[in-house]
Amino acid sequence: MKHTILLIALLILCSNSFATSVTVSGTVSGSWTADTILVEGDLIVPSLGQLVISPGTIVMFQSYFRMDVKGSVWAKGIPGDTILFTIRDTTNFNNQPHGRGGWSGIRFRQLADTEDSSLFAYCRFEFSKATEDSTNGYGGAILAYGFDKLRISNCLFFHNYSHYSGGAIYLDNSDAIVEKCVFVRNYSGNTGIIYGYGGGICAMNSSPAIIQSEFYDNSSTGIGGAVSFDNSDPIFENNIMQHNHSALGGALGVLRSSPAHTFSNNLIANNEAQFFGGGICCIRSFPVFSNLTITGNATMYGGGFYCNDSAAPLMYNSVIWGNTGLGPSVYIWDVYSAPSFYYCNIEGDTTAFGGSGAHLGFQGQYLNNLNENPDFLESGIFPFQLIASSPCIDAGTLDAGFLSLPSLDLAGNQRIVNNCIDMGAYEYNSSASIQPHKEIPQTFIIYPNPFKLSTTMVLLGHTDEARVVITNIGGRIIKCLNINLNDTLVRWDGCDDQGKEVPKGIYFVMVKTTEKYYSGKVIKI
Repeated sequence: MKHTILLIALLILCSNSFATSVTVSGTVSGSWTADTILVEGDLIVPSLGQLVISPGTIVMFQSYFRMDVKGSVWAKGIPGDTILFTIRDTTNFNNQPHGRGGWSGIRFRQLADTEDSSLFAYCRFEFSKATEDSTNGYGGAILAYGFDKLRISNCLFFHNYSHYSGGAIYLDNSDAIVEKCVFVRNYSGNTGIIYGYGGGICAMNSSPAIIQSEFYDNSSTGIGGAVSFDNSDPIFENNIMQHNHSALGGALGVLRSSPAHTFSNNLIANNEAQFFGGGICCIRSFPVFSNLTITGNATMYGGGFYCNDSAAPLMYNSVIWGNTGLGPSVYIWDVYSAPSFYYCNIEGDTTAFGGSGAHLGFQGQYLNNLNENPDFLESGIFPFQLIASSPCIDAGTLDAGFLSLPSLDLAGNQRIVNNCIDMGAYEYNSSASIQPHKEIPQTFIIYPNPFKLSTTMVLLGHTDEARVVITNIGGRIIKCLNINLNDTLVRWDGCDDQGKEVPKGIYFVMVKTTEKYYSGKVIKI
């Protein structure tokens, strides 16, 4: 036994002996290969310079400092060895008007065409904060203005904030690529009079590609709890948006845009808006939507889809079902808005539409649509897939070529089978061996920690239900919670299983799935 303890002690000592940290500030370039980079001041990557960050590096900002990129950054982690951008102390992070408790993000502003491309792959951005003034109040973690050569892939954005728009990412005149990323609990706007756009991503005057990404529990005070597009032409396909919240457009807001690209193969489920458009809000815009599944969303007006200010979107091959609000599926605010629907399955048909632009005021087209239960699978990795009895199978438009749809649906199945297309984000597939459209590395997060009233436990990338057991320091079970297959988070209100508030102190959290076991510590103050 003594030999075992000695061996463990030696291993710990050896491990610590190789741990390195470097303190940086001012102009930086070259390679960061230390375990931890301690950022003691604002950083500048100079023009024609390149900063390379090694896998596994922790970039620890010591206060409200930012990185201004005038050259390029190559931050390429690998699965299981990501690069972390974070802040040393998150105290007062939720104090919105001030930078305290956060770092100030990474900024790309009007770089010359001669600058090299920048890449962030397998990185995690957390507790970044864009606030204090109008210049620096956009894009919690990343801002790109007038610069296109930016690719963000397989990254996690967790709990970032912007005073204005783009809780995690803000793009202005930028055609950046965002692919296979996950956005959780990012937030834009102010509790005062500032209306934030895009809790996860806001794009202005841009044509970005946002593909195969997932948005959970993001929020904004204005439009687009997860994503907002303004005067933009994005490629927006194969994305999942669940449990996001905003004033208008719980998941997605499209404003003042006439996109040439089709919004396709997107799941918009269980989002919420305070006023209009629990799923999607479309204002003075003319987008084309195809193969959306819009379900379980809620608001006061237009549970699934909301149009205002002469909006005239076209909706193809989509399912709008099981949403709640006045005009549960569709709400058309004004008679100048004229949405059209083709080969869709819409609960209630036009008789259930709400608003001045409904009924006698409806100016759009409504052709070849259904009003039948779509028969979702309601279990497994893809609960909104269709089952064999679904009326949505092979019920889409007979000529889908003009929509320029991606070749695969949201689950990775062929989008068009036997020259037919289904309604919704998922093509019916009777095979039991369906693989997810992308893999998300399993990640377990507890925030806030310490907490006073409640804390949230986030589990990403799990493919089955998770059991959460909370014990006190004596090992007695205090609370048991479940994270369902289709959810990513569960909140603990600081009470035990009998509903009694637990005392202040340290508690241990154990999370068990069939694939992995996690443990953590949370402090109630």
